[in-house]
Amino acid sequence: MDQAEQTRRWETAQEHHKAAQQLSSQGLYRASTSRSYYACFQAMWVAAGDPKLGYWKHAGLMQNFCFGKWATPPFLPTTLAAIYKKLLALYDLRLDADYRALPVDQAKAREAIDLTTQILDLITQHKIT
Repeated sequence: MDQAEQTRRWETAQEHHKAAQQLSSQGLYRASTSRSYYACFQAMWVAAGDPKLGYWKHAGLMQNFCFGKWATPPFLPTTLAAIYKKLLALYDLRLDADYRALPVDQAKAREAIDLTTQILDLITQHKIT
């Protein structure tokens, strides 16, 4: 991934994160959850780099990111295990919000925002220069 694409994806991740916070403050928890998920997705893409096949599938990106080879120095594979579980839960919550049209409460939307903050901070500390 070239620098321009990295910058574009990172800015997109930050924009989605900000939108998630604003949507949550307006009581739009499903929309907030969706934006949180896609903020994580874009941020993980920045960290993991481009996929070998030209596009990332959701599960593949989460696994690749949580394996931790993108960090300097690389994480042990178990270091991000808790984040991986949270990402899987966020992915499922995003499916509830976007596809199943199920309700998402304020607490779940807040957890999604907090996870996004954690991932953005982690990438900032170990990848973004």
